[in-house]
Amino acid sequence: MAGMSFEDYVNAYYKGGLDISKRYGIKKDDLTTGDTAYFNTMYGASVFNQLNTSSDVFKLFRKEGWTQSGWRVLTARSAAASNIGVAEGAAFGTSDVPDLAEVYATIKEIVSPWTVSTRASILAEADDGVKGLATFLRAQAAEAHAYWIDSYLCADYAAVAVAGSDVNFTPLTRIASNYAQVAARSGTIAAEVDVYNLGARGDGATWSDAYVSHNSSTNRALTLDILDTTIKNAVENGANYDNLIFLMGHTQLQELKQLLTAGTSNATWRMTMDAQAPKGTNGVTSEPGMNLDGRVGYYDSIPIYATQHLSTVMTDSSGGTGMGPALLLDMDNLHMKIAAPTTFLAQEDLANVQALKRNYAFMTAGELICTKFATQGLITDLKLA
Repeated sequence: MAGMSFEDYVNAYYKGGLDISKRYGIKKDDLTTGDTAYFNTMYGASVFNQLNTSSDVFKLFRKEGWTQSGWRVLTARSAAASNIGVAEGAAFGTSDVPDLAEVYATIKEIVSPWTVSTRASILAEADDGVKGLATFLRAQAAEAHAYWIDSYLCADYAAVAVAGSDVNFTPLTRIASNYAQVAARSGTIAAEVDVYNLGARGDGATWSDAYVSHNSSTNRALTLDILDTTIKNAVENGANYDNLIFLMGHTQLQELKQLLTAGTSNATWRMTMDAQAPKGTNGVTSEPGMNLDGRVGYYDSIPIYATQHLSTVMTDSSGGTGMGPALLLDMDNLHMKIAAPTTFLAQEDLANVQALKRNYAFMTAGELICTKFATQGLITDLKLA
């Protein structure tokens, strides 16, 4: 599987050509009640397409097949003493090599199950029932599957289990956090910002820290200086400016729009009023509009994406009515590693189930992967103006 494109990986999975395909049942295109466990290619592929086009967050990330669980990261450059000019005929400087760390992630399996009893199926076609019950429930489950995957990606790191115990995708607020922020945040414990197998993050500042703009759990107004400083830190740590994006809730986006048009001391008119075409991120385009105009499709040419899932997470009332965080994401170093594209699972043999019901589920397996933490940014402790 090494070197396989993601498109080829997905096609091979749905055609039953990968060993992992067999993990979730026998490939079956024609549904029959005689099969006790199978996945259906058509239904699963349709939902995976919905995740990649209709979701707020999941669709933003580059996708790769799960060909390996670990990777190595550079944690420190070789020392200055080994990178010096050498006089004519003189010996080389002290030999040194950069420091590396091994990081690995665990496959997360997100499952959206539902059950249909035989009685419900019969009554749905009679009286004033929901005609086409199976199709209706499958469509609702597909929508819920996409909704909750986005919700998990945007969850408050303190509201989910710690790394190693969390069975959902690692939230962006954990990936983009650091020791100083969790140490200053009330009601949290250090282990809540540990990520993947990196247990030392919550014990002190490390190479795996992201940049966090916080105010020690006291809410403050959003300012342009906060945004500029977050961008500066990402770029100084090696982010490619052209592949940075902002991700925030609709509430935060509304505050930014008001900030940019208020004409106050916190909002200077540094915007260019030329029209800017939509900018793409892994095939997804931001809103068209003016650079920094009233629609706020961009801030300093960085596209802004909004999601309902970030409007109220990580909020409290200290210092004013709180609103959710804003994230600055380095998309070169974030991607979704997919082990199993969305798969439709079904168990319809009543004798095998030993109950008068049929069981169904959508399942997507993988994990959100960050290969460079220092270029990610998180802005917290914000309040409504």
